Amino acid sequence: MSRQSTVDLRARLLRAAEAEIAATGPARASLRAIARRCGVSHQATAHHFVDRAGLFTALAAEGHDLLLEETQEAIAAVPVEGGQQVAAAGAAYVEFSRRHAALFDLMYRPDLLRNDDERLLAARLAQRELMLATIAAAQARGWGADVPTAELATLGWAAVHGLAVLQRDLVVSAVYPEVDLDSILRRVVHVLDQLG
Repeated sequence: MSRQSTVDLRARLLRAAEAEIAATGPARASLRAIARRCGVSHQATAHHFVDRAGLFTALAAEGHDLLLEETQEAIAAVPVEGGQQVAAAGAAYVEFSRRHAALFDLMYRPDLLRNDDERLLAARLAQRELMLATIAAAQARGWGADVPTAELATLGWAAVHGLAVLQRDLVVSAVYPEVDLDSILRRVVHVLDQLG
């Protein structure tokens, strides 16, 4: 097998895993079903990934990279003042969870991943560093300046992650149909600002 076809198969397996997770959920997606989507035997996956956890970990790391890229684009599109970049990062997070629901679910399933994987750890750390830098830049201009940066990052992450999960599970629209989710993000940033 050529190097190119090996790379292609690896990429195909990752896309097939994402499709299988979307169809059955991360806990039920099997290597056999993923291999079947690619038209290969399930033993072929062992050439690239030792087991399901290895495949899922590689896919989760890709998800974090994509989330980082989309968050950077959202941040770059708005000014720093008034926590606008922080709000843009939160909105990007929720939007990512909408558009990449299967990937988002997998990224936050430590029971299905190798959480000590260097590639996954680096991807998670890159997201953390972006958020700390974004919040620190806003704090330098007076937004939330009296709250430690890591605390604001944790509070903000908890808020947007909770909103993303509630939205995914259709809980928000079922319980509070009159609430606009985008305005909630703006209010989260305002509330965090009041903490400072």
